[in-house]
Amino acid sequence: MVIVCALVLGPQFIIADEPVSMLDVSIRAEILNLLRGLRDERGISMLFITHDLSTAAYFTDRVAVMYLGRIVEIGPTHEVLSKPKHPYTQALLSVIPVPNPRLRRKRMILQGETPNSIDLPGGCRFHPRCPLAQDHCKELDPQLVDVGLDHQAACCLLL
Repeated sequence: MVIVCALVLGPQFIIADEPVSMLDVSIRAEILNLLRGLRDERGISMLFITHDLSTAAYFTDRVAVMYLGRIVEIGPTHEVLSKPKHPYTQALLSVIPVPNPRLRRKRMILQGETPNSIDLPGGCRFHPRCPLAQDHCKELDPQLVDVGLDHQAACCLLL
């Protein structure tokens, strides 16, 4: 029903915030196929917000991974998900279930609590939970740098 209401106005751009997160898997696939079809047939651009990178992999052309309100990696979906450069993106991808044991990544379980977004840590926002953090990560607030074709990441280890 919400999709129909959105389409009545003939939009060129739709923001879809967790549109399938609470749906059963079979219904989720139908809704994703519907949204993808509408996007392709009507030329509608969509900002698709999700915590599920496997859904993003199916639906998006580009992906931006955020941590505490900041983009830590951005680029073409296939590039970011197949060659993640930021430790947070790597951790997110490592816990996605993969049926083929040969394709599974080593699980990277993050330790500690997510910092309070009102009282952010100095330096890299991710350093308190990053398994690769070094002393300079507490000091430097990394900016996005090119790590591939139209692929950028913000990590002190890339500087």
